[in-house]
Amino acid sequence: MGRPSTNGQKWFYAYLPNGMAGGATSPLIPLFTRLLGGSIADVGAVAAASSIASVPAFIGWGNLSDRLHRRKAFVLVGFLGTALSLFLMGISRTVSDFYVANLLAGVLGAASAPVGTVLILETTKQDGWASRIAVFSRIGGIGWITGLALGVAWLEVAPLGESPQMRALFVIGAALALLSALLAWRWIGEPTETIERRGLDLVDLHWRVERLRFLPMRILHILDLRNHLGRPHRYSAALRRYLATVFLLFSGFTAFYAIFPVFLRDVTHLSTAQVFAVFIASQVASAIAYGRVGGWIRTGGGRRIQAYASAGRAALFPAFLAVPLLPVGPVAGFALILVLHALVGVCWAAINVSGSTLVSELAPPGDRSGVLGAFNAVQGFGSILGPLAGGFVTEFFGGFTAGVLTASVFILAGVAMLAASR
Repeated sequence: MGRPSTNGQKWFYAYLPNGMAGGATSPLIPLFTRLLGGSIADVGAVAAASSIASVPAFIGWGNLSDRLHRRKAFVLVGFLGTALSLFLMGISRTVSDFYVANLLAGVLGAASAPVGTVLILETTKQDGWASRIAVFSRIGGIGWITGLALGVAWLEVAPLGESPQMRALFVIGAALALLSALLAWRWIGEPTETIERRGLDLVDLHWRVERLRFLPMRILHILDLRNHLGRPHRYSAALRRYLATVFLLFSGFTAFYAIFPVFLRDVTHLSTAQVFAVFIASQVASAIAYGRVGGWIRTGGGRRIQAYASAGRAALFPAFLAVPLLPVGPVAGFALILVLHALVGVCWAAINVSGSTLVSELAPPGDRSGVLGAFNAVQGFGSILGPLAGGFVTEFFGGFTAGVLTASVFILAGVAMLAASR
């Protein structure tokens, strides 16, 4: 289906600077909220802002792109919107300004994600889909890790104070996203053939970077309300329970990550550069584990692997609370945090691949695309509740211990539902 792109895979690299922009700025968002004078509750609200905006935005942009049969314009809107949003974050003077900039990032940045993967399918013969998506996913992930490394380097060597360093890094991220827009304008052409997203029976199991908010770099299936309104409910009880499980799990994951960077700064006393290094450890471990997860699932089954990996996270998250209490020096404490977060990254690889596998197996015949769209949306809804819960519980019920334990409770509730399902 479709025709081979005259540019081959070159246009994939238009996404590379945009991925770098995300990696270089994502851990800054909770920290900069605090720098602006925000409370931990404000940190949670800002972390949820892009998810609040992006969940409906993914649906709107994806449907509009499909209806107009245009792809390039939406890629440009996504990249230019990200550039604008990051620039506005860098010049924000109040928490309110920063919140609005994150909302804008969710609305505009979401435009490119539902288009990129479809563009691959429309410019590649069907037997090449899997290999091209694999390359595309690696480019996005490498860009993200490179952006984190750029953040470490900038924060270590820039002769500026903390606030100017962070503001400048947002501006650097904006410049990288703008570079992506220029490359996309030069390298992406409109495909001569289009495909129907609703007819795609394709499950994307390739490497996905875990982000602190719901703003994926690529998303193939989107929620189509026509599949759910005005017709009898076709989802089995098992599928409905599993979607509820996903909601709980992602609420827990994002409740933790909304407050984690602030915990690392305020309680374990890591520098901002070290916070970035902690996230590099997770992403690298996750990337390495992706190549092995398929074998784990074939051996243990998707449900069991996801339950074990999620329970592992429920135990690892509170383990970070113990690090400042140990009689170790700052170097050993930092090394221990790196190891713990690398294990968290391994768990992510298992959770992501097994989750996509499970939901595709539970989908009714002929409706896998619609179910995968609902699966993506449920993750987004969890990414709204989680940061709000994590931030407000931390603020009002006893500090970081309460917030981290709340995240683990969400996850354990999801694991219990998963364990009880057959």
